[in-house]
Amino acid sequence: MTVLGIPLDASFFVLMAAVAVAGIVRGFSGFGTGMIVGPVGAMTFGPKVAIVILLVIDSLPMIPLIVGAVKKVKLRELAPVAVGYALLMPLGIWFLKTGDTDTLRWFMSAVIFVAVALLWSGWYYHGPRNVPVRLAVGGISGFLGSAAAIAGPPVILYWMALRTGAGFVRANLIIFFAITSVISATGLFLADLVTRQAVTQGALYAPVYLAGLMIGARLFGFSSEATYKRIALTIVAAAAILTLPALDGLRP
Repeated sequence: MTVLGIPLDASFFVLMAAVAVAGIVRGFSGFGTGMIVGPVGAMTFGPKVAIVILLVIDSLPMIPLIVGAVKKVKLRELAPVAVGYALLMPLGIWFLKTGDTDTLRWFMSAVIFVAVALLWSGWYYHGPRNVPVRLAVGGISGFLGSAAAIAGPPVILYWMALRTGAGFVRANLIIFFAITSVISATGLFLADLVTRQAVTQGALYAPVYLAGLMIGARLFGFSSEATYKRIALTIVAAAAILTLPALDGLRP
């Protein structure tokens, strides 16, 4: 059975389940979508398709969250990071376009494991907080986001060190990802990585992601920042482990 030319097979529904979980996690924590959908999508449909699907599902459904986040965002922190993202995003797209599937999947998994370890350990950036540093943080995020769909960890580690509460970090991340989605879409299109099938598949997943976002957003405020972080990181780590290329032979 197919819908709009997309086969509704086991791989389709595996990624749909991951999208739903990612939406819930993103709704209450402000991050996690790429680190969940990225490895699952790369396992089922390949990294190049996964990044386009991720871009589609993480665009329009974010509008309801953007409206509330705008009131809390700090442009002085956000603007240089977004500029840095745009500067190094083309390098990440080159890596994505030229790398083979297994290399990209292992790279994605390695980045996720390092990010989870750092976030779980409680380590955050404690160095200078000037414009060059913000540009560098954005640049690293731009490379990782366009190469492996994992733009979040660098900015999370940077902003959480401010210790201004989950609300600020969540708001900045929501607006940051909204801005960088436009930047990434432009880069992927110019690199001829945007296909009709990937966009259509992303559109089919978008309502599921939106439902997850709404559920997660309602959960926000019912617990502490530490609890949200532990839940999100546990789910992210599980997704990365279960999709390791080394386990491909054990999956049906």
